[in-house]
Amino acid sequence: MPVHLYGATTTGELNEPVTGRQDRDVRLVRDDGLAVIVSDVDESVRVGRQDLLSHAHVLEWFADRAPVIPMRFGVVVPDDDAARDQVLRRDRAELERLFSTFDGTVQVSVHAFHLEESALREVMRRKPALVAARDRLQSLPEAAARPGQIELGRAIAEELEELQRRDRAFLMDRLAPLAKAVVESEPAGALEVANVALLVEQRDRPRLDEAVGALREELAGWIRLRYVGPQPPYSFLEAAQNGSLAWA
Repeated sequence: MPVHLYGATTTGELNEPVTGRQDRDVRLVRDDGLAVIVSDVDESVRVGRQDLLSHAHVLEWFADRAPVIPMRFGVVVPDDDAARDQVLRRDRAELERLFSTFDGTVQVSVHAFHLEESALREVMRRKPALVAARDRLQSLPEAAARPGQIELGRAIAEELEELQRRDRAFLMDRLAPLAKAVVESEPAGALEVANVALLVEQRDRPRLDEAVGALREELAGWIRLRYVGPQPPYSFLEAAQNGSLAWA
């Protein structure tokens, strides 16, 4: 049966059952100190969201226990021998270089979102002219108010963007010094403040956990934080492969 590839690892043991795609058992295909993480897969079954989640969950399970180099979702080879030959033997030199680069590190991700009502109240507090414009428009007939409502909406959106920039800088000032490397993604939508991946030394994770916990308490009622990890170095893999990681 074909096998689905999750990634490569340096661990040689799988001490408890791990379930992957299609509820199939995950196993390790080994070769001279390295292993590729695989499970059988029926390619006639339509791929769904659960397959993507299973791929990520398997990689995160391993990342919490051993170094992992992730593979993109959907790589399938005919059998275990092909996995060994095409990953561990053909690409051994590159895998060893990547394991050396990411030795002792994991990725964690922080997503931050403004709470909508709080953010809008802050915009209005900072810009009393917007409150006056809103109140004036509420007194007008709908047709007459429409152009002004569009303009008001644009002005509010600009102020929300300014809040995003301010609070993103605040978060990064607190979190970035705890990381070895940082990748920021562009916020999606008016309320997302930050979407950041941090590569951290395993030994520094407790400090980062504590920092995120403190921020949650400090920003309660204003910003919602989602903290995910440990993860494989998804966001840093391309830079490591092309040699653009500053510390690698």
